[in-house]
Amino acid sequence: MKLVLLDRDGVVVVNRATNVKSASDLDLIDGAAEGIRRLNEAGFPVAICTNQPEVASARLCEIHTALGAMVEEGGGAIDRFFSCTSALKCPRRKPSAGLLREALKHYGARAEATPFIGDQADDLKAAFHARCPRMLVRTGLGAKAMGTGLPDYLRPYTVCHDLLEATARIVKGEF
Repeated sequence: MKLVLLDRDGVVVVNRATNVKSASDLDLIDGAAEGIRRLNEAGFPVAICTNQPEVASARLCEIHTALGAMVEEGGGAIDRFFSCTSALKCPRRKPSAGLLREALKHYGARAEATPFIGDQADDLKAAFHARCPRMLVRTGLGAKAMGTGLPDYLRPYTVCHDLLEATARIVKGEF
């Protein structure tokens, strides 16, 4: 099964210093809805895997419903959200691979054929542990992560300007 997994903040929505705590805090990164639409058109369901310890579950559901509607306005669809609300280290919380493995199991997808796109080292670490191809976008915290350096064991990973560029590569099979 085809599948693409995305981090949320910094990949699809603009990072906020205080984090997204309500639907009114959501701003799509330019090209994000179009990128998701292109993935959908190419036959890829898109799921979000995100750590969200700052937000209560009911509020998180409201935020994700609003985000889904914003992406739908751009012609795309987020199929499902996988969220870890724990503030403590746990098997689901990135950089652990639990969220990604949960998504892979839900879809019956093969890890080695399912790219994960993130904007920081913890995203790449989760993808590494899940055995997914790793893609880093320079949006969000991606440029900072590149500037501070990433551990060598995370290689290979693909660096893209944004989700739209990552989408183009995935559609061409370049991940």
